[in-house]
Amino acid sequence: MDRMIVNLTPYAIRFAGAVAAIWGIAYAINGATRAPGYVTIRVTPALESADHLRLSGVDLPAGVGLHDGELSLNVWDSTVAEQVLSRADVLLSGLCAGIAALLLSALLGSVTDGRPFQRRDPARITWLAALVIVWGLGSLLPGLAAATVLDRAGLAETFLPSLTLSWVPIAGGGFLLALALSLRERVKASDAAAKRPATDPPSCS
Repeated sequence: MDRMIVNLTPYAIRFAGAVAAIWGIAYAINGATRAPGYVTIRVTPALESADHLRLSGVDLPAGVGLHDGELSLNVWDSTVAEQVLSRADVLLSGLCAGIAALLLSALLGSVTDGRPFQRRDPARITWLAALVIVWGLGSLLPGLAAATVLDRAGLAETFLPSLTLSWVPIAGGGFLLALALSLRERVKASDAAAKRPATDPPSCS
């Protein structure tokens, strides 16, 4: 039973990666079909809280403040590029997950076959590191879409694009790169040991 689960795991990983990739592509295509309708962007107010209160006519009691946090804006007359760019982080995440699933299943296959630390494994881990970093940087794409939409709508002075970037994927990618370099040295040492000629045993006279 355990062996069957181990054998099925690479296929399950590939299936999950394919689903993620298809979902990311379908989500972006769905957004493209919404043009020239509303496009949803995340922004932060460029005005101070007091200015917002004066514009809205809201009079808050003493001791109550308005938090200048992240807001969602629905802007009409979007373009296909704006719609796709606003969802590009999901598209990129799905594609990265699909490619990463293939790499992970290959790595797992070499381990389950009893042949870990193959020559291709360091390259696979390096590609995994690159995918993790690209996935992390993909969170900036909706901010780029927001900047484009705000400029088109003439709201660039009222709102600022909301940019989110986590250091966790960057750190994870760096760790994987270090692991790939270490594994590459181990593979080189293993190959050198395999190619080293064996010494002849001493002869008995």
